[in-house]
Amino acid sequence: MTGTLTDRYVAAALRGISREQRPDIERELRASIADAIDDRRQAGADAGIAEMQVLTELGDPVRLAAGYTDRPLHLIGPALFLDYVRLLKVLLSTVVPVLFVAVGLVRFLGGGTAFEALRDAVVTVPTAVLHIVFWVTLVFAVIQRSPSLREKPFGKWDPAALPDLPGRRVDFAELIGGVVAVTLGACLLLLSQTLSPVTDAEGEPIGVIAPALWESGALYLAVLFAVARIGFDLVGYYVGWGVPQAVANAVLSLLFMVPAVWVTAAGLLLNDAFFAAVGWPEGAAAPGVITTIVVIGVILIGLQDAGKGFVRALRHRPRPTTNKGTR
Repeated sequence: MTGTLTDRYVAAALRGISREQRPDIERELRASIADAIDDRRQAGADAGIAEMQVLTELGDPVRLAAGYTDRPLHLIGPALFLDYVRLLKVLLSTVVPVLFVAVGLVRFLGGGTAFEALRDAVVTVPTAVLHIVFWVTLVFAVIQRSPSLREKPFGKWDPAALPDLPGRRVDFAELIGGVVAVTLGACLLLLSQTLSPVTDAEGEPIGVIAPALWESGALYLAVLFAVARIGFDLVGYYVGWGVPQAVANAVLSLLFMVPAVWVTAAGLLLNDAFFAAVGWPEGAAAPGVITTIVVIGVILIGLQDAGKGFVRALRHRPRPTTNKGTR
């Protein structure tokens, strides 16, 4: 049994409505359709044409039913969208770079080559981004469809929460300075393998870095850190810098500082043959002195970088305003 167009329209509209609401909504909808058809018939329209015109004006029955039940037809509505975007920005700008470095480091320490470590780190990034976006979207979509959760305010906006005007020139200078410093450091590290003031009996350059580190690929992980560092600074500059970014920055610094200190302190970083060839200073004693200097330098740079992240977060933190009364 096909039924009339009105029967079919009402049935389609009622499919997405709970059983308790259906009788009242069906009566209201049928009465509204019937009244509209009668008005058109009194104006001289044919019954079939009048019914077709009325149902066409009502539109998609699913959309009409959503209006009756206050069911959202969007995934995330305007009331939640800004919180959704802010949370995504924080997670993507903090979790992804830390995960990028951590995965590469774990893979390498687990016996993988530098290429395998870099490959796993690169492959992890789109997977992590996909998971973050999917699960955050799912949570907000559930909140959007749960009236009890949707009605709870996420935080009342207050003009006092407006951040200070950013010193864009200072921030940009810091960004460029950091990118240049990291790039130069990575380039000098790579060039130290081929450029040296001393050579061996076969005319090959004797590098200051122990050959075993190059052969194992450990030093190529420094390039991995450099890429993550530059990417993190760029994201922080354009997305913003808050406490989550400062914590992620500290974690990145720690992930670099601990392995670097361990390799250097264990005597695995410097090439004894280089210092024996240059005879400076005091030959074999040079690696020990320079090792101490490098360890102290790495710790100071790591702590300074981590601390600078928290200083940035405090600098860009909104300042509450106070209203002072006048006498």
